[in-house]
Amino acid sequence: MIARRCATAVFLWGAVAHAQKPTSELWPELDIYWTPATHQRTFLELSGSTEQEGPKREATIGLYQDYTRLPRAYYRGGLRYTFSTRDASYRELRFVGETAFEAYKRSLLRLVNRIRFEVRDVNEAWSYRIRDRLHLQRMPSDPRGLALAPYVTFEAYYYSQYNTIARIGGRVGSEVHIRGPASADLYIARQNNTRTLPKYINALGLTVKLTY
Repeated sequence: MIARRCATAVFLWGAVAHAQKPTSELWPELDIYWTPATHQRTFLELSGSTEQEGPKREATIGLYQDYTRLPRAYYRGGLRYTFSTRDASYRELRFVGETAFEAYKRSLLRLVNRIRFEVRDVNEAWSYRIRDRLHLQRMPSDPRGLALAPYVTFEAYYYSQYNTIARIGGRVGSEVHIRGPASADLYIARQNNTRTLPKYINALGLTVKLTY
């Protein structure tokens, strides 16, 4: 049943994307990681989402605790709050639990599978969402300098209120080391929604990461 829904979602993503003009957005983000112990990591997320030709302006604050077995796996739990910066039209409190593990590794190429479970309060309406993301990345052969690490992702979102996979998303980008604890992730993203608006989103994202 899940496989059939995934196939249907992929078909819809490619077959009807021409029916509506995609919405363009900018996704800036600052991530701060602090490692107080060998297998523990605290993660602060500060991000935004801006529609280039529309009224959408949203900000997000997230705080998470990771239990790591890096680079093989990590387990994460935390809270995430998203709100409209222009009015009170959107408020979301999200409880997050996820695990990510290295599913495949060969030479400099690795495949990471991340499974995330979210309990969401969106404008006082409760629901849950399950997200499964595949992340294929080529690791840098030389960690010095820019240490480029290009990647591609594919993600499916199951929404409880619709009882189906209601979003398919993907990214193409690269991580790059800047200097010292600073690195960046520059990417382009695509989201196709079958139950919510806007139907199609193209986004340019830049995430700056500070690791201590």
